[in-house]
Amino acid sequence: MTTEVRVATPADAEIWRALRRDGIARFPSAFIPSLAEHDAIPLAQDADRLAQGDRFLAFQGKRPVGLIGMNRHAGRSSHRGEIGPLYVIPDAQGTGVAQKLLRAVLEYADRVGIWQPELYVNEENRRAIAIYEKHGFVRVGRVPNAIMGANGPEHDLMMILTSASRAT
Repeated sequence: MTTEVRVATPADAEIWRALRRDGIARFPSAFIPSLAEHDAIPLAQDADRLAQGDRFLAFQGKRPVGLIGMNRHAGRSSHRGEIGPLYVIPDAQGTGVAQKLLRAVLEYADRVGIWQPELYVNEENRRAIAIYEKHGFVRVGRVPNAIMGANGPEHDLMMILTSASRAT
């Protein structure tokens, strides 16, 4: 099935929220907010965030199947941006959706002058790590106790994409 990736707009706030909530419910270690924290965010706040043009949605037909965002740094760090969240619904995983979302956010980064995209990923999430490495991200550090998971502290890897590490 064909996958379309497009910029999310304020009109997509309910779709964005539903996908993000599904991701948090299924994979709590992949997201910083808990379900309760997510549910406490007003819809208007999500709509305002989507108005910035740095969030993307993937669709297969009319069905939303994934999302990704870029959190831009400012000032003297404006060459940096943090990717996240990235989520693809389980039955669309392995179909190239994550790669298309990642390409869309990296193209956005290029357009706005972010030449050092960064991300954090749970060190146990081998599938995501493999996708990021395939796109040229390199591991530059480890954040112990990044989040408090259901079974205690969980650790993240910090990964960056530099011009030297970009995949061709």
